[in-house]
Order: sequence, then C-alpha cells, then structure tokens
Amino acid sequence: MMNTLKNCTMIMKILFVLCLTTIQAQEGPSSDVLTGEAKNKFIAAIDKLGVLFDDERDLQGEVTRLAGVVDKLEDLIGNLAQQQDQLNPVLNQLEELEEKVDDIKKCTCSRYPDRVFHVAEGRYTLNFQKAKQACIDRDAVIATPAQLKAAHTFGLDVCAAGWLSDGSVQYPITMPRNGCGVNTPSGLRSWGTPDHSKTYNVYCFRN
Repeated sequence: MMNTLKNCTMIMKILFVLCLTTIQAQEGPSSDVLTGEAKNKFIAAIDKLGVLFDDERDLQGEVTRLAGVVDKLEDLIGNLAQQQDQLNPVLNQLEELEEKVDDIKKCTCSRYPDRVFHVAEGRYTLNFQKAKQACIDRDAVIATPAQLKAAHTFGLDVCAAGWLSDGSVQYPITMPRNGCGVNTPSGLRSWGTPDHSKTYNVYCFRN
C-alpha cells in the first residue's frame, strides 16, 4: 500500500507538469497560467503528501496499536453485557418491591382502617369487571394485594374471598376459626387467579 501511495504522488507531479506544458504550448510562451512561485508551492505540497507515508513501519505500528485498543474495547463491551444480564433480574425485583411499597404507602390503614373494605352483592356474584365497577359505584377502586395485606396488618378480618386488582382472589383472616382457616396461622388466604368470568366478592380501596 505504501509503494502505491508514493507512486501516486509522483504521478500527480508528472501530470501537473504535463498539463502546464500543454496549456503553454496552446496559449503561447507568454501565457501566465500559473506563476513560478505558485507552481513551486503546488509541487512542494505534493512532496509533503508523499512524506506522510515515508515511514511504513511507523504506520504499521500505529495500526497494530489501534487494533489492540479495539480488541480491548470489544472485550469490555462483552463483559458489560454479561453484567447487565445478571443485573436485570435484580432491577426487576427492586421495581416490584418499590411498587408494593408505594401501594402500602397509599393505604393509610393505620389512620383510616375502613379505606380497604369488603363488598358483596349476594353470595359470590361479581365477575372481575363487575367487581371493579362495584368499587367505582362506591367512590373507590379495586384494592391491590399490598393494600389488602396492609389492612390485614391493622386487623381486617373477612371470611369471604374477593377480587383484587391483579386478578387474584384472596381474603384476610386475623383469627382463624372453623370454616375460616382453622388450625392455620393468620394471614391472607388465596384462591389463585381464576378466569375473569368467575364470580366472587371484591375488596375495594377508598382514596
């Protein structure tokens, strides 16, 4: 490649001289196509272009060094990608935890125990859509699992399963008894996440 570039600079000088000679032959010896000083500057510039490629070894060394830098950058990017893959599950868990904390903060059950309340229109008659509407009709929204858990912490005890905002069906028991979790610890009882056409009661949250 270096020899090719040097040859190009030589060819440029030859073509330049030939062009001047041809023009002067057509226009006459007195034609002022390019002054001697300007001609010399142009040729000197071409010579400088050739000097840039004189030391082939220096250029090859620089190329090798830059190739090494590129390899290191590629390794670094690969390591960062692996770390990101390991970090993503942790970030997702933190995000879920923050959402649950926000839900609990919104449920100020210690000051307003009735903010989470149970709604029944007969015995298990509400599908998921009707359950949400039943809360809206009472100037409330369907409660989240975190809000129901917070209400349970402050004593909410209802032996009836109800819809929650995530599509699950649960109910809070603080005092287990016959028909309501006898011989089991207090807590939330879950019936899983049934089809939204199934009918239960609902737990609402009043803002």
